[in-house]
Amino acid sequence: MVFRLAAFFLIAFAPPAAAADPPPANIAGTWDLTWQTRHGPSRSGWLVVTQQGNRIAAEIHGQGAVKVLGEMAGDDFTLRGSRLAIPYTISGRIEGGSLRGSLKILSIDRRFTGTRR
Repeated sequence: MVFRLAAFFLIAFAPPAAAADPPPANIAGTWDLTWQTRHGPSRSGWLVVTQQGNRIAAEIHGQGAVKVLGEMAGDDFTLRGSRLAIPYTISGRIEGGSLRGSLKILSIDRRFTGTRR
């Protein structure tokens, strides 16, 4: 009887199991990008992404090309790289066939949108 009562209390008052992280969204492919500048949305380029689970690698094309590495967490992505020894971060969210996010480098924060090709 004591064993059953102890088992009941262990089960009844055990902390809830942690929720599993959602699976990463599929961001792989080519995305056409439009960047916001100080004068409005005028810069454009494209992003080519490969994905293995939550790890992503991308090449950003516009004025030249740079390669970056990052990760997915559900629908959110983060890419990190550097150009001319200056680090930058690109983060955002995938929403079906579109992307929305920002590029942060030094004190600059540029917003962008993207659509899947």
